[in-house]
Order: sequence, then C-alpha cells, then structure tokens
Amino acid sequence: MEAVLQALLIFALRVVGISLSTVATILTVQGRKLLAVLTGSLSTFIYVVAIAQVVTNLRNVVNVAAYVAGFGVGTWVGMLLEERMALGFSEVRIISSRNGDGVAAALRAAGFGVTQMAGQGRAGSVSIVDVFVPRRSLPAVLRTAEEADPQAIVMVSEARSVQRAYWRPSDRRG
Repeated sequence: MEAVLQALLIFALRVVGISLSTVATILTVQGRKLLAVLTGSLSTFIYVVAIAQVVTNLRNVVNVAAYVAGFGVGTWVGMLLEERMALGFSEVRIISSRNGDGVAAALRAAGFGVTQMAGQGRAGSVSIVDVFVPRRSLPAVLRTAEEADPQAIVMVSEARSVQRAYWRPSDRRG
C-alpha cells in the first residue's frame, strides 16, 4: 500500500509541477517577470521533491512510470489551465471582401475598439479590420465577426503587450 501511495504522490507532484511550469513559461513569454519567477520557482521546488522520490530507487518501475505519466498529464493540465486563465492579449485581423463595414460596425456595437483599413486582394478590394482584445474576449470577437461576414478571413495572433488601446468598460482593469 505504501508503494502505491508513493507512486500516486510522485504522479500528483509531477502533474502540479509541470502545470505550473507551463504557466510560468507563458508568463515569461508575456513579460510578466515577478509572476513567472514565483511560478517557476514553485514548479522547480515540486520537481526536486518528486525527483528525489524517484532517484532513491530507480529499480522501482512504478515510481518511474508515475513520474513519466505525471509529466504528460501535467503538460495537458497546464495547457488547459492556461486556456482557462486566458492571460494576455490577442490581435484579431479580419479581411472581408463583402462586408467589412458591417464587421467593423458590429464589433463597435459590441463595444470593441476597431481599426479599419482598405486593402487590395487577389480578387479586388478588401476591408481589413483589426481589433486588440484581452484573450478572454476573443470568443465574443470571433462570434461577432462570423455573424457579420461568415466568408471573412480571420487571423488571430498573440500580442505580447498592448499600450494605449481602447478597452470595453468590462475589459478594463480596475
């Protein structure tokens, strides 16, 4: 029974540690230094505790398997956590050959700041609509754009930082 509990502990430590490590990496990429350092440090502490349990007896295949499985599951859980947290900002670029004005108007009516530009595509004139939003607002922007022009080309990219943008009142930080 003790061997099973030890393997479960190793597995749980790896899941938590790798999940934190995934979030720390994303925080680092976004330039959130203090949070990245704190999260990464906690992740490393958990790693040391978990690996100590494994290296004391490398012949224990169950502990090694728990360590490896914890890494895989922890990576998956970390990605889910990051999706839920929706940290950072996104740039959404919508290219419409049919209804660019309608896309821009719908997004503005939904409270988003929009920049609209004229462009030239392979088949003629297009309207280019740019929107910068907190990632948690991304589903609303995509839904609004899709309703306004289901044929539009939509590109989403991560913005490392955004300064002096217009934010909907519900997206402003207090």
